Amino acid sequence: MKKLLFFLLLSYSFCFSQVNIENIKADVTNDPKKFYYDNLEIFKTDPKSMNQEQLNYIYYGNNYVDYGFKRSEFNDILDEVTKFSNRNISFKKAAEVLEKAKDLYQKNPLNKELLLDLQKLYYIIKDENKGDFHFSQYQLLLETIKNSGTGKLDISPLVVTNFSDQMAALETSKVFARGITFTTKVLPDGSWLNIYKNGQDLFFVKTTHHKDLYKDDK
Repeated sequence: MKKLLFFLLLSYSFCFSQVNIENIKADVTNDPKKFYYDNLEIFKTDPKSMNQEQLNYIYYGNNYVDYGFKRSEFNDILDEVTKFSNRNISFKKAAEVLEKAKDLYQKNPLNKELLLDLQKLYYIIKDENKGDFHFSQYQLLLETIKNSGTGKLDISPLVVTNFSDQMAALETSKVFARGITFTTKVLPDGSWLNIYKNGQDLFFVKTTHHKDLYKDDK
């Protein structure tokens, strides 16, 4: 009986929906249209129809395709959009800022801050359906992070693709409270493993990075 229980626990720890980054990397690199861009189109038109595997391919697969834009310019415009989306602005101003947000969305529909900006701006101009649509996209990306692992062991961390998403992952844990500390390890594949601790509780978050992260925007 003890052996059976051990086997079941071991199987659970290894099989719990841990996202396979290496498989995604190989598939997206070899056939980006099938595994990334086709799924991205579904995300832009009917995101709620997507299964977890498809969501994994766009969220994590984004690391293995070209940016297609200068990150610095994108972030500068996004900062301006966010600044206004968080204010009580007029219909006219919201419509003006929304045009900038829509241009950014065509470049990167996976940016969660932008999705929230789009939601707020559409609400201001009283187009709640489109606002709800972008919020549903945001929620699906958060669920993708939450479903990437357990976060309880170093072999089953929650996996994110950028440092800002670490906070989204961390907020799902019980270590996210006063007294939290963390250490970081660089893994053989070049990703980072953050080990968060609060008392006796541990939580593990792995951050992969885009292949162009350290390239100049030029």
